[in-house]
This record gives sequence, structure tokens and C-alpha cells, in this order.
Amino acid sequence: MKTTRSTALAGAVALAAALTALTALTGCSGGGDGEAEGPGPETVKALKVCEEALGAGGVSAARAILGDSDLRAESLPLAKVGEAMLKEARSYVPGSEDLSRSRYEPCRMSTAEGETVRRVDARVQWSVFTMDSVTVADKQRKWTKAAEDVYVQWERQPMDALVAVVPCRVPGAAAGQERELPLQVSVRSQGIGTDGETLSGKLLTPLVRDTQKRLGCQDPVTIPESLLPQ
Repeated sequence: MKTTRSTALAGAVALAAALTALTALTGCSGGGDGEAEGPGPETVKALKVCEEALGAGGVSAARAILGDSDLRAESLPLAKVGEAMLKEARSYVPGSEDLSRSRYEPCRMSTAEGETVRRVDARVQWSVFTMDSVTVADKQRKWTKAAEDVYVQWERQPMDALVAVVPCRVPGAAAGQERELPLQVSVRSQGIGTDGETLSGKLLTPLVRDTQKRLGCQDPVTIPESLLPQ
């Protein structure tokens, strides 16, 4: 049976909405009664997903910076994220002016102490930028070439974010999709100062590699160990 682009896109949007609802269910605070207890069971469950996406070492580094005061972790099912993103890529029509993109946060970790909130998010999506556009250095949006076909930049609003854009050719997608609809992966931080830059650099590489693997990117580009702009 032939599937139209609008039907496929509607399916991707519906799945994205379902994933958003799941986020609220997967993850909760590690306490709340003021006692020095460990993370609650839902946070422990979410942290395991975070370790799959960011690596156990990355999660440990994040927790060391965030602290364990009222630790909260939230996650999305990684298989469902991959399924939704594949549907979106396969429904893409080359040359389309539709810039709507679904965004997913497979992992979020945060702590709170008084009015101080510290937070780290991992985000994946298909980019509104093309590979041609990120190779152009302009005064407003300067991208740094970290490796062949790997471009990164810092965003400072609304949160500090280290963003990477790489081509990812999806099986079953239109020819040229990997250049016109590249993969965008970012790590965002709040309330942790300059530690956020170091942490983002540590977390972004494993997140990009894990996303490439889960999407089954054909002929995936090689991601360097460090994605911090020089």
C-alpha cells in the first residue's frame, strides 16, 4: 500500500506527541523529604537510558558536576525516538520549504538546591540547516569544522548549547536527504557555569555516535573524540 507524505508525516507527529507524554512518566525526583536518600526508582531507571545515550562515564561526569541534591532524571525510550525520526526523514521531500522539525530529549538530568537549579539536556532532531549552509561562515551563525562533514557551534540562548550537525543518510529516504536534512545533536546546560562547556564537550561525541547507530545512518561520518570548537 502506498503511503503519502502527509500520512507519513502525520504518523511521525503523532509518535512525537506520544513520546512527549512518555517523558513526563519516565523520571522523577530522588527524594523530597530532605533526607540524604539516593535517587528514586524512576530516576534510576531514567539514568540507565541516559547511560545508553551518553555513556556511563558521561553520566558520572554530569552527576559529579550537578551534585546529588534532589537529583532528577527524565528520559525517552531510545527505540521510539529512533522510530519517530526515521519516519520523519523518510517523509521528507527534497527542496521542501517546510521547516517544522520534531525535537526529542532522550535524557535530562537536573538538581535543585534552594533557588539554584542545575540542568543538562541531550537533544536530537533533524536540522533546519542544510550541510551547504553550515559550511558558510557568516557573522551571525559561525560553524566550526570539527572533522570532515562534522560542524559544531555554541548557542547561548535560551541555554548554553553545544550543537553538532552531520549528514545521516537514512535507508528508504529520498536521494540527497542527508545533505538537505542532516542530523542535529546538542547538549544544553544551565546553572553550571564554565563546567557546562567541558561537560558538553564530553557528552556530545557519544550522543552523536549513539544516534548515528540507532538511526542506521548509511556510510556514517567519523565523529572525533572532541567536538569542542577550537
